[in-house]
Amino acid sequence: MSAILLDISRTISRAPYPHPTGIDRVERAYIQHFLAAKAPAFFLSRVLKGYVLLDRSAMQAIWPMVTGDAPWQSQDLIARAFSHKLPAATNRAESTLRRLALGSCLRPKLAKMLARHLPSGFTYLNIGHSNRKPALWQAVQDAGAGQMLAMVHDVIPLDYPQFTRPDTAARFESELKATAAACDALIYNSEDTAQRTDKYLQKWGLNPAALPILLGTEPLPAPPEAPVADPLEFVILSTIEPRKNHQILLDIWPDIPAQLHIIGQRGWQNEAVFHTLDTHPMMGKTVFEHNTLSDQALASRLATARALLFPSFAEGFGYPLIEALQMHLPVICADLLCFREIAGDIPIYLPPDDKTAWKAAILAAAATPREKMPQNVSFPTWDQHFAKLNMFLYKRNN
Repeated sequence: MSAILLDISRTISRAPYPHPTGIDRVERAYIQHFLAAKAPAFFLSRVLKGYVLLDRSAMQAIWPMVTGDAPWQSQDLIARAFSHKLPAATNRAESTLRRLALGSCLRPKLAKMLARHLPSGFTYLNIGHSNRKPALWQAVQDAGAGQMLAMVHDVIPLDYPQFTRPDTAARFESELKATAAACDALIYNSEDTAQRTDKYLQKWGLNPAALPILLGTEPLPAPPEAPVADPLEFVILSTIEPRKNHQILLDIWPDIPAQLHIIGQRGWQNEAVFHTLDTHPMMGKTVFEHNTLSDQALASRLATARALLFPSFAEGFGYPLIEALQMHLPVICADLLCFREIAGDIPIYLPPDDKTAWKAAILAAAATPREKMPQNVSFPTWDQHFAKLNMFLYKRNN
């Protein structure tokens, strides 16, 4: 297999945020995989004004900093000179990369830097929906890449622009076009994402190879055995943003004789929900907001809940659903194709905008004992995911 160049720009940009999102976790899994792989591995990150290239030993050195087990190093002269442009944690992360880098360059010099340090025919992988402008793809190609692959986690900005910032849909379309035009293959986290993306690719006349490979899953830490909470608790686990549809639960919760625990950081453009969370009398009595929970604390909360509620309007995959089912926790969720692909007929599926159905399902769950979930439910592992990916990479290199 040729040398691997994995783009870690998203991971570095997320340095200020201690709790990784789903996409963050996927990019981290790829980092861990290629740190342990036999093929030569290099890691590329966009930084302020340029790029840095790391070898395997440098990536191993910063890995504890990525996971929060060690602090990033102090700011260097460049970071201090431009400290007003980036969060302090990002400045420290980029400073650390520059100190450990195999190579660094200004953006127009990327192709030359990569060609100087990487063997011809290397494979470039971009997993994190970051650093995908046309100039990036051209530079990697000019540097001598043998193949280029990217992962598409969803096309929500195109399918549901109302759930994104005003400028997101146009930027996402531009970058997806550039990515699909440059890449030998696109990796998809589900068949549903692949089919949704293909509608746009056909319209644009683009046809990279499609690799739908379900993501690997890692169970949360096993908590001590505990009975279902009394009073009953229901959990919603997600960033608090419009498409996650917290509003439907807040609207019906005054009529639910149970507690609702909202776990996740606040997102954007969700003022009505934020106002409810900040002012409604039920807050702190029957509705509780948890913006930061460790994996252990999250596992304990799920272990004693009556069910996970997942009313999202749109998803590409759905890690909370899997985490709940791995703990044999019942799930009431929106009727999305990606959820059915992952979980089959195990959850209770409801239209995401039907308040009457959600209220009835939650009241029914509250009125009955927590049911026994199947004990033999299994989900893809990261080993299985990478075995399928390697089949493509190996075939292309032989």
